[in-house]
Amino acid sequence: MEKLRRIIAMLTVVVIVGLVIATLICGITGSEYFFAMLFLTFVVPVILWVFMWFTRLVNKKDET
Repeated sequence: MEKLRRIIAMLTVVVIVGLVIATLICGITGSEYFFAMLFLTFVVPVILWVFMWFTRLVNKKDET
């Protein structure tokens, strides 16, 4: 399970870095997709955080 978490964390970092680089490229070139990439740069990490938070809530063991 720990190995899977590390793999998912690395993939998340790669996706976020890729979004930032794509946003910069779209901004420099004046692409029509700049605002879409900017939106995704902010929304994707939030969605991933909510997903991780929700799975932690669901998988939490009873501490009674």
